[in-house]
Amino acid sequence: MKINKALRTLIAYNGLFLFGSTLFGPLYAVFVQKIGGILLISVSSAAYFVSASLFLWLVGRLGDRVKEKELMLGASYLIRTVGYLCFLFVDSAFGLILLQMFFGLAEALGTPTFGALFAKHVDGEIEVLEYSDWALVACLIMALGSLIGGYLVSALGFGVLFVVISILCFCAFLGIILSPRKLL
Repeated sequence: MKINKALRTLIAYNGLFLFGSTLFGPLYAVFVQKIGGILLISVSSAAYFVSASLFLWLVGRLGDRVKEKELMLGASYLIRTVGYLCFLFVDSAFGLILLQMFFGLAEALGTPTFGALFAKHVDGEIEVLEYSDWALVACLIMALGSLIGGYLVSALGFGVLFVVISILCFCAFLGIILSPRKLL
C-alpha cells in the first residue's frame, strides 16, 4: 500500500528541514564551547527547553484556533531559517541564549503542528505503517545529516554550514506554504 499524497508532502518537507537541522545537531556543543565553554552548552540547552515548554503551553491553548495549520508549520521553518542565519553573528552567551529561546518558539509552532497535520491524514488501515515510514525516513535522514554536517564543518567551517541549513529550512518553508491548501 502507498501512503497518501498529503503524508508524502509532509514527510518530504519535514525531512528537508530535519536534514538541515541534523547537519548541526551533533556539532552544537563544539560550536558553543568556542563561545563560552561547557557550562554554556548546558545553560543554552536549558534555555531552549524551557522556552519551548512555555511556547508549547501557549501554542497548545491557541493553536487549534488557527484554521490553516500548515501556516504554523511554515512559520516554524521560517523562524528556523532566520535562527540558523543568526548563528553567523552569535558571539556571546547572552546572544546564544536569546537565539535558543527563538528556536524554542519554532519548536513549539512546528512539532505539535506537524503531528496534528500528520495525524489528520493517517489512513486508519495502515497507521502503523505510515508512522513507521516517517520514523524510518527520519532516522536515515538524521544519520546522513550527521555525517554530512561533520564533513561540511571540517572542510568549510560553521559559516557555510549555517547558510546551507538556512537554505534547506527556507526550501521547507516554501514547500509547505506553496502546497495547495486542500492538500494539507
